[in-house]
Amino acid sequence: MAIFNFFKTPKIRQYHHEYIYYDPAKEKREERLKRVREEIENEKEGKPNQVLRKGVFHDMRKTNKTSVEGRNIKLMLLVGVVALLVFWYMR
Repeated sequence: MAIFNFFKTPKIRQYHHEYIYYDPAKEKREERLKRVREEIENEKEGKPNQVLRKGVFHDMRKTNKTSVEGRNIKLMLLVGVVALLVFWYMR
C-alpha cells in the first residue's frame, strides 16, 4: 500500500480560523424575541401564557439587592462628605 502513495505529494493544509464575536445585547434581544413569538403562538392556539419562567424571582432579587447596596454605599459616602465639611467649617 505504501508503494502507491510513494509518488503522491500531500495536499497543502490550510489554516481556517472562524472569528468568534460575543454580543450579549444581541443574545438578550434574540431571547426576548423568542419568548414573544412563543407567547403569540400560545395565544393563537388558546394556551395560557407562561409568564413566570425559571429563575425570574432569583433575577429580580439579584437586581434589587445590587441596587439597594449601591444606594446604601452612595448614602454613606454622602453622609461622610457632609460630616467632613461640617467639621472643617467648625474649626
